[in-house]
Amino acid sequence: MASAASVGASDSALYEVAYGEAARALAEQLSLVDSFRTRAGLLLPTSAIATSLLGGQALDSGGMDLASWAALGSFFVVAALSLAILWPRLRESSADANQVIEKFIEAEEPASVVELRRALTLQMQRSYVKTWKDIGQLAILFEVASGMLIAELILWTVALID
Repeated sequence: MASAASVGASDSALYEVAYGEAARALAEQLSLVDSFRTRAGLLLPTSAIATSLLGGQALDSGGMDLASWAALGSFFVVAALSLAILWPRLRESSADANQVIEKFIEAEEPASVVELRRALTLQMQRSYVKTWKDIGQLAILFEVASGMLIAELILWTVALID
């Protein structure tokens, strides 16, 4: 494998392709994170509306029974999980501009564009790998929150029937 310093003009184009693909992959991944956050943002008001409408009717018709308490507990779990998904996380999705300037541009021996592209591509790949761990956690939180919303709806229905 050739070092970044010894690449030719055709290799420069290859590094540009790698950089573009890394940037595209990272952008798609961050879009997926935003999608989870958007959907979690919808779970919370849906759960609140279900609790206010169905819970109000259930309480008017018979007070707090076991199903009502369980439904209320489900509401709080949905709220907590939705907020956990919505909570801002520090994500390393871009390079630190100060470090790029100091290390590659204003260094004693400035880096070539190819070396800079290579370093930024590798940085994006590291960010990509780290973000996949976050996405796995977000997916689990979202699945549990969705299941708890379904349980909440079922429990409020049971409380209304009783």
